[in-house]
Amino acid sequence: MSSAPWIVIPARGGSTGVPRKNVRLLGGVPLIARTIQTALAANVAGCVVVTDDDEIAEIAVAFGALVVREPKTTGKATLDEVMVRTIPDLIGFGATEDDILLTMQPTCPFVNSKSIHEAMDAFANGAGSVITVVDDRHLGWLIDENGKPKPDYTARLNRQMLPTHYRESGAIIGARISDVLARGTRIVEPISLIELSQNESLDIDTWADWAVAEHLATRRRILLRTDAAKALGMGHVYRTLALAYALARHELTIVLSDDKPLGAEFFAEYPFEVAKVADDAAFVEYARETSADLVVLDRLDNSAAVVAGLKEFAKVVTFEDLGEGAELADLLVADLYENPRVPAERQLTGVENSILAPSFESLPRKNDFNETVETVLVLFGGTDPSHLAGKALRALEQLNFAGNVIVVRGLGAEPVNAADYALKIELLSNVKNIPAVMERADIALSSAGRTITELSCIGVPTLCLAQNAKELTHTHTTVNNGVLMLGLGSLVTTESLANHLRELIEDSSLRKTLHQRALDATIARSNTKIVERMMHTLDLS
Repeated sequence: MSSAPWIVIPARGGSTGVPRKNVRLLGGVPLIARTIQTALAANVAGCVVVTDDDEIAEIAVAFGALVVREPKTTGKATLDEVMVRTIPDLIGFGATEDDILLTMQPTCPFVNSKSIHEAMDAFANGAGSVITVVDDRHLGWLIDENGKPKPDYTARLNRQMLPTHYRESGAIIGARISDVLARGTRIVEPISLIELSQNESLDIDTWADWAVAEHLATRRRILLRTDAAKALGMGHVYRTLALAYALARHELTIVLSDDKPLGAEFFAEYPFEVAKVADDAAFVEYARETSADLVVLDRLDNSAAVVAGLKEFAKVVTFEDLGEGAELADLLVADLYENPRVPAERQLTGVENSILAPSFESLPRKNDFNETVETVLVLFGGTDPSHLAGKALRALEQLNFAGNVIVVRGLGAEPVNAADYALKIELLSNVKNIPAVMERADIALSSAGRTITELSCIGVPTLCLAQNAKELTHTHTTVNNGVLMLGLGSLVTTESLANHLRELIEDSSLRKTLHQRALDATIARSNTKIVERMMHTLDLS
């Protein structure tokens, strides 16, 4: 008797729900090949495909399986009947009646080889047969002998509180060959049930099932590395959050630094898994242990050592990176400034590659141009380290601005006291739906981060003050994007800022030009398109 099972995969060529289903490519390989690969990875005695189809037979042999040919049938024979008449062929291949026969369906492509090992453990512990099942508890109904519906439950409870109800997955059913011959069935007492996850139990029967299978086959393990801090700002975590939503169909983890708690405070409100690491070496090891397919680094100037370490097992994307690591990364997304040391074919540049909050895409948002300035929006990032919001408010105060002033403050910014200014101020903090706020503004004052692109998407003419010298290198703060760049904020006097504000407020023609240029520059931008571009470039789509 062999301690390894014989796997038999029945595969007809006459599928009607999804024509030519068993040979159709799923994630780049024929559907049946996935089950063959899983079987062979489990150290089986033999993997045998039973088929009536020439193409299926050819593919089976190409992927390492033995083949038993059957004549074309109606497909009405039960699998028990197919197994009974296949057993002589198995014995011809070297099987004995004491061996275990496991039937695996090619339409269940996500069964793990560990489930095969679990089945064999069950036989070693005395099982007569094994059946894979999936938890399928729901409120159900039956039809009684009078044709009337009756509940298949005793009390209406939430799904999690209902008694366990298993449905056969069809992925694996097995018994000893001798029992199948003697009884004509693979269901032999005592029966051992092996519970599979929802994904592992997927059985492809319809095009809807195939769509789910394509999703699972192309799902990747992705780590998003970022941080937030007073000096670093909040821009990286906001973009990482938007990227996480755009990549949410994949298996995601956001990885933060232990010594920067602001990032953890920010992500605590969102439905994504978060992990923390002590340093770069710990992060590389974490990425290796979790079998990451893709690592996205959004934290500026990554070292060559970190990127090289990650590239041993994963694809690497960096954002806004001028460090040595960017030169080694598989892709650099540089919407604010280009890295001249990275070849153009490995960079995605410009506002059309700017990742923004998904709320900018949920509605066709557009700021309606107003001939007069009634509302001014003041927002200088999540931390505002140069205290530019106060300077903007003093400049508006000098103009005796009588309209509404909306001041948005981030998690890391010092609070603004509205009572300190002779203005009609509306204070907002940690805003979740910033586009709805931007739509209310006739002009805005902002620093030179990604907020500029956000304002451009809405069509808000903007005066820009850079928080630091690095922001002066950003290429999106131009009149073509609806922006008047005034330079380093710390060097712009309150009086000078007031003069620029006066000109923008009084010149409706200038504002209208900036408004339209902003909309034109960002009309093609889309998070979905950017992510598709990324994954295609990395050959991960």
